[in-house]
Amino acid sequence: MPKKTEKDEIPEGIVDEDGDEIIELGEDEEDDIIDEDIYEIEDEMLAEPADEDDFGRSRSEVEIMLRDVECAKCEGSSTRKNCKVRDDFGCPPDKANK
Repeated sequence: MPKKTEKDEIPEGIVDEDGDEIIELGEDEEDDIIDEDIYEIEDEMLAEPADEDDFGRSRSEVEIMLRDVECAKCEGSSTRKNCKVRDDFGCPPDKANK
């Protein structure tokens, strides 16, 4: 039994760069496409971020957290060879000269 091959549908009118047929409406026809301005749509995802929006922690909050964790167990500046807190923020005054 021979296989039945499908005939490709070849556009007969004007085609765009992708090969899709461009359908032109007649003079008495109108399209039903609604053009919407996306800037008029009220949506939190599309809204511009406000100044009061806070993303992440501030530098001082990070410094406080790091000092609470890292500096609490430290004996002093001279006891640690590599210290990221000391490099970024400096040693706390009570441990700077130890």
